Amino acid sequence: MRTLHRQRERAAYPLRMMASLAFTLGLVVLVVRLWPAPDRTAPQPVVYRSLAPEVIALEEVMPTRQARPAPPPPVPPLPVVVPDEVPLEEVEINPDENRLRLDEPGTDPFAAEGAPEGTLAAAPAFEVGPKPVRFVEPEYTREARRARIRAEIVVEVQVSPTGQVLSATVVERYLLTPRRQRVDTLGYGLEEAALAAARRWRFRPARVNDQPVASFTRITFSFGQ
Repeated sequence: MRTLHRQRERAAYPLRMMASLAFTLGLVVLVVRLWPAPDRTAPQPVVYRSLAPEVIALEEVMPTRQARPAPPPPVPPLPVVVPDEVPLEEVEINPDENRLRLDEPGTDPFAAEGAPEGTLAAAPAFEVGPKPVRFVEPEYTREARRARIRAEIVVEVQVSPTGQVLSATVVERYLLTPRRQRVDTLGYGLEEAALAAARRWRFRPARVNDQPVASFTRITFSFGQ
């Protein structure tokens, strides 16, 4: 009995599906037909009304005036009366009457006339001494930096008539810590660094009788400052 009942249900299932589908389609058609049709009448044109032009009334602005009058111009300074220049009388100078007395050089080889070979004779009186035009700072060596050396080195250089350094010599050395004191040697490569920097300097040469001449001058280099 159960098997027969199941066979009947299976045979009736397609009929039920067809009936449900037909009912759904009929309902959709009914809804479409009963749906109100859209209003196809032309929309009314929008009419814009022109407004009257707006009138802006401007008030007349009266110019203002300063209450105080303009200050008067400054009074020009009074002229300074400068007296006429008075020419000075020319005075003739006799060089024979104003000669300086020279002391005997004694045993000083630098002041003696005709100094021996290898010594430096007294420098002539320059009209203009040598002036540096290029400065080169010496290298603060790594060894001196590690030891925190603070020192000064004085280098004497010979300047050629063209302004180049012909020779350089260390003449003084000073150790600045704990106090400034002159020493015979510094080490740490500072003397070599000072000489290398001094040789790269350039000078405007000294002049005698408006002619460039060779000369000597000194340069002081500081380290650790």
